[in-house]
Amino acid sequence: MSVFEQKTILTLLKNSTAVSPLEKNTFEKNWRVSVEKHVSTWNEARSHMNNSRPQFQLQWESEIVEYVQFLWEKTRRRSKKGETNKLGVNVPLLGPRFIPPSYLHIEKQSGGGAVDPTIQYLKPLNIVHPFYYPQLARCPRCGSDKDTTWEGWTSKGPRELHGILCEEMALGAQLRCNRCKETSKSKPKTRNSTTHRSDLVDSSIEGYCFTTTSAMYWKSWEHWRIPRESCALAEDLCQLI
Repeated sequence: MSVFEQKTILTLLKNSTAVSPLEKNTFEKNWRVSVEKHVSTWNEARSHMNNSRPQFQLQWESEIVEYVQFLWEKTRRRSKKGETNKLGVNVPLLGPRFIPPSYLHIEKQSGGGAVDPTIQYLKPLNIVHPFYYPQLARCPRCGSDKDTTWEGWTSKGPRELHGILCEEMALGAQLRCNRCKETSKSKPKTRNSTTHRSDLVDSSIEGYCFTTTSAMYWKSWEHWRIPRESCALAEDLCQLI
């Protein structure tokens, strides 16, 4: 797990080798715009729900999303045959489980300002993203890992995780299977086993776009293969069970 302090992370990234001198002047501004866009999108997507989320929680989560997106863009392969780029040693590598800063972090830092009591109400966030789990790029419907692409984050924002000591959150990415998209109108073959064979399709799974925090995505996975951060339970409760 990693303590995520958005001001510290933003400063470290801005001054790292991952940001070119030409980008430094607009880096923080673009970061803030993207963060607010995430918050706005999540609020709009959840406007019809009764359980509204605190804005300070959404703000903190969107900062984490922007951080993970930054790491992903700097390291991901641009083609199937391309190589993964490496991060510089001065780029902080955190996650996939992020926990909020405590009073200690605020008190011990110069210029930290007054302690904001809302940090005590922030819930840890678990990120289920290909940056941390590249093995997730496999379609749960047809088993293909050659014709899949990542299509950004889930538009509804993080979901709740149940824990022993506290509730947590989890946020996943969207995986699109181009093979299932092309064959979605044709009648698929069925399979009874959980083995991944590209010529068979699990007819109990519909669609071609899946979120890595949805039950549909993990339906064909054995429980011991599922990363703990992606299930409906926090790590402490998952270990207890």
